[in-house]
Amino acid sequence: MDTAERETIVAAVTARVRSFEAAGRARDAERLVAHYASVPEFYLYHDGRRATYEVMTAGMRRALPAVRSLDVTYADIEVSDLGPEYALTSATFHRKIVMEGTGATVRQQGGVSWLWRRVGGQWVIVQGHISHPLEKLE
Repeated sequence: MDTAERETIVAAVTARVRSFEAAGRARDAERLVAHYASVPEFYLYHDGRRATYEVMTAGMRRALPAVRSLDVTYADIEVSDLGPEYALTSATFHRKIVMEGTGATVRQQGGVSWLWRRVGGQWVIVQGHISHPLEKLE
């Protein structure tokens, strides 16, 4: 791959991270789910627990209606192209969740890494890891 191809991949995957971020802020489970690949090799480690596509997406669909607002920001985004079909990202995140009904606020920060694959012309997450080492309930 030449430099232009690498730059194109980095820009496309970075745009997908920003799209994921916007979907979270909108509390739109279906837009979030659209960033994940429904493939047999999918998994996501969430605070050390391995989740399949079905478990992870069901959890998102179940949890988001209970959220009044969600402010999430990804920073320190690094994208490594691994060829024309794969890219690896890592980032830090800050998240503030206000729960519907109670108004309780949860603040989280941590790190995330995702393995992206180009499927049907779209970059989607096929594997990942997220950790929330500091969680504060107000």
